Amino acid sequence: MKISELSDQTGVSIATLKFYLREGLLRPGTLTAPNQADYGESHVRRARLVRALREVAHLSIAQIAAITGALDRGEELYDVMGVTVDSLGERPAAFTPAQEAAAAEVDRLLATLGLPAREESLARQQLVVSFEAVREMLFPGLPVEALVPYARAAEDVVRAEVAATPGIFSVDPEQVLERAVLGLTLFEPILLAFRRLTHEKLVVDHLEGTAPPEAGPD
Repeated sequence: MKISELSDQTGVSIATLKFYLREGLLRPGTLTAPNQADYGESHVRRARLVRALREVAHLSIAQIAAITGALDRGEELYDVMGVTVDSLGERPAAFTPAQEAAAAEVDRLLATLGLPAREESLARQQLVVSFEAVREMLFPGLPVEALVPYARAAEDVVRAEVAATPGIFSVDPEQVLERAVLGLTLFEPILLAFRRLTHEKLVVDHLEGTAPPEAGPD
């Protein structure tokens, strides 16, 4: 297909596609003339992935280049997924001594739950920072086991998502990444919204005298 057809199929403007090509985010097409090239389905998948990373996840060109570069080098999907997920947010600064202490507890919990605890994992770093802040500002001495209900709830949500997309890991790696990025960035606000709405309901129920007995942190 010509670049105009590639644009039609992906919803990415010709100017943006040419920018992707210049930045190396999109592989060159097959030259058919000095100023013309043909593109195939692999270009369609890549352009859609880059668009999702740019427009939905709001990643920088450098972050996207790291992901597409890992794909082009043929790295394992697990490793590419790690690079992708680690790009979906702001990385905290270096841990404080209190956060380092909390990190040891969080890592122990992750090991117990069978969850990955890569040192460079953005999710792990965010978990450590948030847990230490909760313990400092809300519940001094809170044991790390108090996070287990959150882990279990997340597991239930993820299992439901995977069940809704059978065969997701048997398709092209770029499609897997695109679906993962879209799923993480579009569904996470829904999870947060339901949590906030439930808190609001409990406050209203409490004020109206219909709230269930309170349970403290485990």
